[in-house]
Amino acid sequence: MRALLHRRFGNPADVIELVDLPDQPLKSGEIRIRVEASPIHAGDIRNIAGERTMVRHPTGGANLEVKLPQVPGVEGVGRVIERAADVHDVAIGERVFLPIQCGSWREGIVADAATIVKAPEGDAVQLSLMINALTADMALRDILPLRAGDWIIQNGANSNVGRILIPLARDRGIRTVNVVRRPELADELTAIGGDVVLADGEGLAARVAGATGGAAIRLALDCVSGDATSRLAECLADDGTIANYGAMSGEPCKVAPWMLTYKRIALIGYYMGYKRRARSIEEQRVIFGDLAEAIVAGKLGTPIAATYRLDDYAAAVDHAARGGTARNGKIVFMLD
Repeated sequence: MRALLHRRFGNPADVIELVDLPDQPLKSGEIRIRVEASPIHAGDIRNIAGERTMVRHPTGGANLEVKLPQVPGVEGVGRVIERAADVHDVAIGERVFLPIQCGSWREGIVADAATIVKAPEGDAVQLSLMINALTADMALRDILPLRAGDWIIQNGANSNVGRILIPLARDRGIRTVNVVRRPELADELTAIGGDVVLADGEGLAARVAGATGGAAIRLALDCVSGDATSRLAECLADDGTIANYGAMSGEPCKVAPWMLTYKRIALIGYYMGYKRRARSIEEQRVIFGDLAEAIVAGKLGTPIAATYRLDDYAAAVDHAARGGTARNGKIVFMLD
C-alpha cells in the first residue's frame, strides 16, 4: 500500500515521501477501504510545516502535538474491498466516508466497521470534502440556539466553510451577513443565498447596521482573526458571541477590552471535531446522510481547482499552498 509520509517538519514538497507501507491484517470487526479521493486542507499544509493547526485526535493541554512520522490527510471517501468474517453491515464495493483524522493520503485504510458512515454514489471529489459541510452545519446547530429570522455574520465568507454555510442557513430561515476581502465576490455569494455581502474594512459595523435595518446580531463566525475579529465584535449586539475557527490572517484574535467588558461580547473557540464526537454514531450518520444528499443534489458544493495522483504530490502540495485566486479552489488527491 502506497502512502504519503513525512518524518520531519518543513516545506511539504521537501519533506513528504511516497512510501510503500505493509498491509495491516484485519482484526475482528474491521474493514479495508480503498481510497477514492482525499482533499488537501490548508491545515494539512500548515501541520506538515510544523504550525500545529490540525492536530490528530486532540485531547487538550500538552497533548496538542503532531506525532511523527505521520501520514497527512484528515478525510475522504473510498470503497470497501475487504471485511473481517464477523462484519455483515457493510458490503464489499460499498462506498464509505473515511474515518475523520485517519491519515487519508494513502491508497488503503483499515477501519472499525461499527463506526463507519456510508456514502452515496455521486461525485467522489465533492463527497470527500465533508469536513467543510460538517463545520458549517454544526456551527448553526450548536454554538447558539438559532431560529428562523435570526441574523448571523461571518467573515471569510468566500471560504469553503463560508460558501456551504450560506445555503444551509438559508434553508433554515437564518439570514446571513457575509464579509469578504474582495468586493467582486458579492454577486457570486448573493446567488447562492447570501442576504448581505460586504467588503471588510473601515466602517463595517455601520454598513452592517444599514444593510440589516439595525438587526440585533448575536453570533459571529470568525475564520480570519487579527483585527477582523474586532470588526466582527463591533457588529454584534450586546451579549453577542464570536466563535473563532480559523486564522487566515496568521494573527491572534483581537478584541478591545471594552467590548468584552461593556458590550459583554464572548470570544470562544469552535472546533467541529468535539461537537461531532459528542454525538452518537447514529446521530452522526443522520447528519452525514443529510449533507451528502445535498452535495449529490448539487445544493452544496466546493470549487475545485485541480485533482492530482499521489505520484504528483509535490505539484499538489505546491498548488494547495498558494493563496486566493492563485489556487482558486480545493486541491484533491484522486486515487481511483
